[in-house]
Order: sequence, then structure tokens, then C-alpha cells
Amino acid sequence: MQTLNLYVLVDGAVYQQHRHCQLEHVPGVVAALFSGTADDALAHAGPWLVDTAHVTEAVLHDLIALEKTAPAVTWLFAEANLTGLSQLLQLRLDIKLPDGRTALLRFWDPRVLASLFQLMAGDQRADFFGHIHEWHFLDKGVRVWIGRQHADAQ
Repeated sequence: MQTLNLYVLVDGAVYQQHRHCQLEHVPGVVAALFSGTADDALAHAGPWLVDTAHVTEAVLHDLIALEKTAPAVTWLFAEANLTGLSQLLQLRLDIKLPDGRTALLRFWDPRVLASLFQLMAGDQRADFFGHIHEWHFLDKGVRVWIGRQHADAQ
């Protein structure tokens, strides 16, 4: 039987704007996805992955409230631990454009995630979402979930 962990992916810039403080790295609990990448200097404003099993109820309530007020929060169920999932998500930060340039893919933004899933072909979806059991978020006030077993967003 697989063990699934619940994580929250949070937009650091929106969090800071709404909460008037920055998220902070806590080993094994909170990780900045830009940390250790070419965008390391912007780690505070980029996506942050939070392991919900190791934060207080107050932090969870704060993230739930933020989700309702801004497109800044997505919830992920995955088998990987925080470090492993952070590494997997870091690999998806940049995409190659047809002209060879590299672009940042803002998949942590629920608005982008909903469109991204719809635009991808089946094999692209399997590759991008394969390590995530389920991905939950609000899109225009409606709860959406993407499960790796589904062909379309539910």
C-alpha cells in the first residue's frame, strides 16, 4: 500500500504581498523551489513547497485562507518526501521554446496549471504529472483536481 503525503505549493511573492512576511526555509518542512537554481536570488518570491504533516494548524488555516483570496496555492498528494518532490518540481521549472530559448513555467500558479493541463497531450501529461498522485486547486472559485489516472481535469 502506498503512502501519500500532502503538500502545499505556494507562490512566495503572493504570500508575501498578502501576509506581509516571507516564507522561510525549514529543512524537511518548507523548501523554496528556486533554491539552488539559476533563479536562486529570487527564491523568496518563487514557489515554495510545504509538507503539511510538519506545520501547525495555524499555518494550514493561513494557507487555506490565502487560497480563497489569491491564486497562490495548490495542494499536492505525492509519494515522494519533501526533498524528492522538490527536486522533481525543480526539473519542471524551465521549458524549451521552439526557437531554443528557455522560459520559466509558472505551474505553481493555479491559473497556469489549469490551462497547462488542458493544452498538454496525453504523453506530456503523463510525463509532467506522473509523480503527483493528485493536484488540487481553485480555478475561478471552482475546486479542480488533476489525478494521474485521469485524462482530463475533473
